[in-house]
Amino acid sequence: MDFFLTSDTAGAYVGELVSELRQILYPKIEKNYSNVHCNIGVVIRCLPDSYHRKSFTRYMNAKNDLTIDLCVSLEEYEKLYKIEQRFELGKIFLEWLNKGFLNNNFLKNNPDFNKDHFINDIVIFGKEEGWFFDEVDYSQELNK
Repeated sequence: MDFFLTSDTAGAYVGELVSELRQILYPKIEKNYSNVHCNIGVVIRCLPDSYHRKSFTRYMNAKNDLTIDLCVSLEEYEKLYKIEQRFELGKIFLEWLNKGFLNNNFLKNNPDFNKDHFINDIVIFGKEEGWFFDEVDYSQELNK
């Protein structure tokens, strides 16, 4: 599997947090999903509301390529502490990953891909490093 995660941000901690998540996920996905033959790309954008950027998913049959492009509000994220941004990004990342995997063509072209297992693994990988918890754990910041 080719898994791609990047950011486009005008501020807040989003770029730094996406880099952190990428460093957590890349080696584990590469190791555990090397036999899966699809491409999944996620772009997390943190942009001003004035851009009117909408989140979306797209699947390209020819390349077996699923793109998830999600956007969060710069104005909202700048109000949050870094730990709160990590929590919110984790929630929206999983939400949009789920939405992307609902694409009928993706499912049809990847019948052996277990999306629930993949998402569960993502959560496990992330929780090992402080991501994807059910509530903000402010004590995490004290340990860094």
